[in-house]
Amino acid sequence: MAEARWYGINRALFRVAAVVGVAELGFATVIPLLPLYLKGRLGASATLIGVVVATFAAVETVFKTTWGSLADRIGSRPVIVGGLLLSSTAPVLMTLLRSAWFFVPLRLIDGMGSAALWPAAAAAIADRAEGAERATAMGTLNMCFLTGLALGPSLGLFVSGSFGSYTPGFYLASALLLGAAGLALLVFRDGDHRGRLADHRTRGARAGGFVQAIRSPVFRAMLLVAFVQMIGVGLLAPILVIYAHDIVRLSDRWIGSLFLVMVLAVALASIPGGRLADRAGRSRAVVWGMALASAGMWLLPLAGRGNLLVLGVAALLLGGSYAVSSPAWLALMSETAPRGSTGMAMGASETAQGAGLIIGPLLGGFLYDHVGPQAPFVGSAVLLTAGTVFAISVLKLRSGRRCGGAS
Repeated sequence: MAEARWYGINRALFRVAAVVGVAELGFATVIPLLPLYLKGRLGASATLIGVVVATFAAVETVFKTTWGSLADRIGSRPVIVGGLLLSSTAPVLMTLLRSAWFFVPLRLIDGMGSAALWPAAAAAIADRAEGAERATAMGTLNMCFLTGLALGPSLGLFVSGSFGSYTPGFYLASALLLGAAGLALLVFRDGDHRGRLADHRTRGARAGGFVQAIRSPVFRAMLLVAFVQMIGVGLLAPILVIYAHDIVRLSDRWIGSLFLVMVLAVALASIPGGRLADRAGRSRAVVWGMALASAGMWLLPLAGRGNLLVLGVAALLLGGSYAVSSPAWLALMSETAPRGSTGMAMGASETAQGAGLIIGPLLGGFLYDHVGPQAPFVGSAVLLTAGTVFAISVLKLRSGRRCGGAS
């Protein structure tokens, strides 16, 4: 019996993606509250706040491959539920700590829990999706993730502002993470996903899956593409808001509104972008998306004071690039993984991207201070363009190997 479908998409995929959406809403609720609480309530310096934020990002990056491999062995449900339960304790504990330095080990634990979500959920989506619509399925996952990311900061600030305290916002974040864990218990069934493959021979194959993947030149090259692209994106992380405020002369309200509208627009475009990738070809969609991102990034340095038209076109290109290329990229990574190692492959891809997002902000801040406000954008455009050219070569190599294997 065929699975029930909503708007042409497997309903089970929506349920898995909904877990990610609720969880990301909880994680994103903390994003604006944490620095405000550390500085305003505990008197932390900007440097210490940076250490706290970087600790979460670094630990999350390191543990994604580990959690993905574990999901391959025991299934997605225990990995996702365990990770969310671990992270759900962090926001509540934040309200009890009286020294900002204690937030460093707390965010270490929080990052470990957060790292479990994406690789396990992406592997579950890949397993449930039919091959011909895998990019559409990944677009559904992206849609829910981005919706949570877009709404979370506004929700956290609204709740804290309404009560005149940061504490309710932290409690809400914990409640959302607990709710996501409960939803995961309902969505993922016993024996579902990788638990069906628990015979001894398959477990042995999984044990060698990581070694087999790393030995693959195509897999290694795809990880390198992800790493280079994310360095380019990360260059803008510490300076984008500052540039919009000081150079383009946008108000804080305008910046917040544009961010919300853009992220929600990309979220809504993610499913059509995935469908386009499934129909036009995933490799082609990845290249198109990366080319759009490169073009948009080259335009951003031209968006000087008050030049909203150029800024709008650049934002449209960048948003469209993510909506088209991200679902296709995730689908390609899941197909490149050795049999039974989808979670590991997703985790490795996220680890490569996370490493880029750690290095990129450090370089971006340095370039902005010591070279000039446009320097991070030029550097990002160069890296994105180089990544696009490299991706074309990698995907041609991948296509050639698949054809050779089929002959």
